[in-house]
This record gives sequence, structure tokens and C-alpha cells, in this order.
Amino acid sequence: MTDVKRTRARLTHGLRVAWKSRRWRVALLVAVLSDVLGFGVALLPPVQWLLDAVTVAVLLAVLGFRWPLLVALAVEVVPALELFPAWTLVVVALAAADSRPARPID
Repeated sequence: MTDVKRTRARLTHGLRVAWKSRRWRVALLVAVLSDVLGFGVALLPPVQWLLDAVTVAVLLAVLGFRWPLLVALAVEVVPALELFPAWTLVVVALAAADSRPARPID
């Protein structure tokens, strides 16, 4: 098995394990919604900043402190990079890396 296939299999397994947790589903929904709305308000910087502030606050509340969330926030404040779906990609990468068994958050 090549390294690419092994990495892809590991990411897929990690996502499946993480998807069983409600907190990862909520985080992914928030990230996708923020990226979609952010694309619509890209020409209104104050609205974009507010959206990003709310997004990072919600993701920090759901996932806890994680450095990649701050990296995504830094990407989102750079003009023209806000069109890149940074929130979604960071949440997917974190979910794939967190392959611990899912535990309920209730």
C-alpha cells in the first residue's frame, strides 16, 4: 500500500469515527454554514469579521481550544483568502486527526 493510499485510509477512518460524535457534526455544520455565508458577504468586511468572530467563538465552545482554529481565523482575515473554505477544511482536518472513540456530550 502506498503512502498516499495509507494516508487517505487513515483520514477516512478518522472522519468516520469522529462523525459519530454530535460535537463534530455540529462543528462541521457551523463551519460549512460560515463558509457559505462568508462567500455571500465577502464584499462587506464588517459583516465578514462579525461572522468570523461568531464562528470561532462557536467552534471554540463546541471543540475546545485548538490552535488550527486560530490559524483558520488568521486566514479568514486576509483579504481575498476569505473565499477559501478555511473553516470547513480545518474542522474536517481536526475531525480526521481526532480518531478517538466518540463519546456523547449530553
